[in-house]
Amino acid sequence: MRRSHKRLNRTDPVTVANDKSELRGVRWAFRVLQSAAAALLFAMMVLTFVDVWGRYVFNAPLPGAFEITELMMAALIFAGLPLVTAAGEHVSVDLLDYSISKNLQRFRDALINLLCAFMLGLLSYRLWLKAIEQVSYGDETAVLNLPVAPVTFFMSFSTALSGAALVYLTWAAVARPSRAL
Repeated sequence: MRRSHKRLNRTDPVTVANDKSELRGVRWAFRVLQSAAAALLFAMMVLTFVDVWGRYVFNAPLPGAFEITELMMAALIFAGLPLVTAAGEHVSVDLLDYSISKNLQRFRDALINLLCAFMLGLLSYRLWLKAIEQVSYGDETAVLNLPVAPVTFFMSFSTALSGAALVYLTWAAVARPSRAL
């Protein structure tokens, strides 16, 4: 398995936005997601440190640390999803890349991106419905009674953003073939 950075990063929405001053909001959105992911990762590290220190040194673990970690982990994963998608950093297998033409590769990549965008759209829709259900039922964590719906709404938004990034990558590869390859 190989990740081809050169081919995929040229259609990265942030790179294209930097090249042509297009989609200024894209750069801002990605900086916000990057900062949120970094902050969540740091907060999880601090929370785990305090919990372990409290458990083994003072024999008093942090109440609800597991619940908070669960919610932060979900938010961290879904904050990273659009970033990984837009940068083309998903794991891919390139068994046929060397035996097919560049035009066929571009068509294949566009088709795969559109199919993945459609699937992410469905997943986003289902997550949105689940979040609405959680709001109506008042779903909360067991110990700290934290509402879980905001995290599920964020997951839905992030998944939709990833689908939009795939649609944009498809457009960039088809409309601007020199950037895509």
